[in-house]
Amino acid sequence: MSIPHICEELQSGSRVTVETRYGPVKGGRAANGAAVFLEVPYALPPVRFEDPVALPSDYRYEDKEFIYESKHAIQPSNDGQGAATAPVDRVGMGQPSEDPLYVNIVCPSTFTPGAKLPVKVYIHGGFLQFGSPHGLNNQAQFIAEDRSEVWVNIGYRLSVFGFLACDQPKVSGNFGFKDQWLALQWVQENIASFGGDPTNVQLSGLSAGAHSVHQILHHISRLPPGQNSPIRSAILQSNALLTIPKTPTELRSQFIALCQSIGLDPTSPDILTTLRDRTKVPASTLLHVIETDSIGIEYGTFRGCLDGEWLATTPDPMAWQRTGDLARALRAKGVQSLAIGDLTEEWYLYAIAHPIHGPQDIYPNILRYYPEPIVEKLVRMYRTLPESASAEEAERLIGEILSDGQVHLPVRMFMRDFQNAGFPVFRYEIRWTPEQIRPKGWVTHGTDRVFWALRKPSMTAAQIQTAVAWLDAVDKEIAILESEGRAMQAVTKILTLNEDHSISWNDDKRWDQLMKIAKILPGEEL
Repeated sequence: MSIPHICEELQSGSRVTVETRYGPVKGGRAANGAAVFLEVPYALPPVRFEDPVALPSDYRYEDKEFIYESKHAIQPSNDGQGAATAPVDRVGMGQPSEDPLYVNIVCPSTFTPGAKLPVKVYIHGGFLQFGSPHGLNNQAQFIAEDRSEVWVNIGYRLSVFGFLACDQPKVSGNFGFKDQWLALQWVQENIASFGGDPTNVQLSGLSAGAHSVHQILHHISRLPPGQNSPIRSAILQSNALLTIPKTPTELRSQFIALCQSIGLDPTSPDILTTLRDRTKVPASTLLHVIETDSIGIEYGTFRGCLDGEWLATTPDPMAWQRTGDLARALRAKGVQSLAIGDLTEEWYLYAIAHPIHGPQDIYPNILRYYPEPIVEKLVRMYRTLPESASAEEAERLIGEILSDGQVHLPVRMFMRDFQNAGFPVFRYEIRWTPEQIRPKGWVTHGTDRVFWALRKPSMTAAQIQTAVAWLDAVDKEIAILESEGRAMQAVTKILTLNEDHSISWNDDKRWDQLMKIAKILPGEEL
């Protein structure tokens, strides 16, 4: 039997109203009593390929019930990682939209305005191409109620709509990250009305959501004097920045490929006006060339860019982190603790992310994520497959390369750099997740989500006990970090959820191997 979405289990006739700075917001109550507010706008409807705009002071919310899953970010359909999950459970019950700039808020049943409850803001994953705050494993009625926390799930623009960038013509890019940033500003201004404490906000994200958290940390560190962090702590789940993002100049070739694939002249003086016109270029046209790879395999994934505005260029973000300046700036801005970690078999979900028919598909699919000089060096760090190798062998290899590059290596670099700077940080590793959730038995990417959101319907009673013990252990470590103001374990020690469900500090057996791979990266060879 399928698990109901939060909007399906709301108590009939039971409504709760909160007064925000933009007027009243009417929500409902989940079966367990948690207060639920869905699709509350935090910004104006966006203009395609333009920065988001915050709600003006005279904006007023519609007089309606915010209890429906009516829309989600429009996105490509070729989500290999999500193939085993029903589309409705990945993105929700609504229709695709170019306006996903809303938050879902869940409060404990006993909340009152000004109660100063801990706030947990979550950014969903999906390679920055897929996903939704309505995803079933993101829905927070159980954890909000059981742990007396206010949960906020952020919607943001994805794929080409969120991350197209170019220097000529100028497309600033990073729209999805800027969306997330406006959502955090909205939380600061309004979460007290929902019982939350704006001075106690923890930001977390899975996969691309963790990558987003890393981007936001960099942005916080470069805020002007007098502007402090909107978050107190952060947890990065299975992702982080590996290297310097591509510049808008480097991404010009992707812009050209996009235009040419839909029959437009990229040099036309009115090309941006045309691309922004939804009657001339429907969203379906843009998605089709991505879904069919007619844009080119290496151009089909849209990522963040080093633009000098959202992400500072001098020094570059990885040098800023490696020298400890990122950590020191975050401490000065009010960030008090960080946690980051991974799972033991991340590789499997990365192996099925893109169509891989043989060894020839490995290199172009890695080009989706990194500049070619890095890809050339990266693939040489791994075994070479013969041309006759099977699709399964090729899938396994690209899974290992991408999971190391997207998860295992940047997680360790992050830990090294923050701990070297004396910042309060710890690292975790998950070696067990519920057996019924694992694809083909693997403890792989994203299967820990049921822990972090305490998704009770997806777990047995014994598994729920393990999940609660894990959340308690993480909260305990964060409290220790914030009390002591520094990391308390060696850099190679990891808080581990073991195969037997026990929790302990263990040694990292892959540290030396992965840090050897790190030497191929700019600045790491020194």
